[in-house]
Amino acid sequence: MTALKKKSETCEEQLRRMCKNIADSITSPEMITDEETGEKREETAHDWMEDVYDIRYIVDREKRYFSAELLVAGGGPTIWVSLNEMEVQGYWGGDRVNVPFSDNLGLDDYCEELYGC
Repeated sequence: MTALKKKSETCEEQLRRMCKNIADSITSPEMITDEETGEKREETAHDWMEDVYDIRYIVDREKRYFSAELLVAGGGPTIWVSLNEMEVQGYWGGDRVNVPFSDNLGLDDYCEELYGC
């Protein structure tokens, strides 16, 4: 009896899945357990930003905050969250994937506040 072989994901399929998961995590914040109290609560922009590698600020000519791009993956695929375009933008080799999201975490407001510090 021959075992059925599962078709492995292509790089583009992996990239699309990763970008979709990131977009979903911004659009539909998860419930997390607060480390201090042990209570369940909805994930905040501060929680989500803990895994961000870098922030590129987009400012106007007077250096006022306009928007930001967040680097959330690099080294294999490179994935940016564009708060200006409202999409997760993934790049891996010759593949490019864009997945839209709704900023239900308030990441843009959070980044604007960070920029003002």
